[in-house]
Amino acid sequence: MSEPISETQRTYDAISTTYARANSAVDPRLLEDIALLTTRLPAGGMVADVGCGPGREVRLLRERGLQVVGFDLSLGQLRTGGLPGVVQADMRHLPMRSGAVDAIWCQAALLHIPRQAVPAVLGEFARAVRLGGELYLNVTEGDGEGWEIASNYGSNRRRWFTFHRLPGLTALLATAGFKVYHASQTRSARTWLALHAHRVNTAQ
Repeated sequence: MSEPISETQRTYDAISTTYARANSAVDPRLLEDIALLTTRLPAGGMVADVGCGPGREVRLLRERGLQVVGFDLSLGQLRTGGLPGVVQADMRHLPMRSGAVDAIWCQAALLHIPRQAVPAVLGEFARAVRLGGELYLNVTEGDGEGWEIASNYGSNRRRWFTFHRLPGLTALLATAGFKVYHASQTRSARTWLALHAHRVNTAQ
């Protein structure tokens, strides 16, 4: 496991309780993204929440009648959430068969993947989602990548952040076999990009 990913995993293990408490509130914009995804899925559709953390969105998606499996590399985050139906897993190698899900939901998780590994992760997402299925991504907007101290969670441990711009990420998604049909921007302490895409062909 590469150093940025393994160290970020250890940081999330360490801050899991504080993280869950700090992120318990739900922004209305997040509910809009969940609603948009839900309208494009069959009733009871299968969703993989990749990078689910303690499971806030696993709960929200399940409340809308979807079948949801949560995946996260941080066992500490999964244990803090205490939800059933979650699995410790690396998004670069998802433990599911090809075409197994109707959608992947990935909120503020791809941003911890070093840039050189992002195409492989998007290819893995394309493998896991059925043809015509959906992908939701939320990432930080900007340029470059590097370490940040998790001081907002009372920790001096580091997390790796990779920043993205809409044109570049859209191009990477197209190469992986996804077509972006909706994108939005939200500003808070960071600027966030939310993208909805559907799988139009197999990964190139």
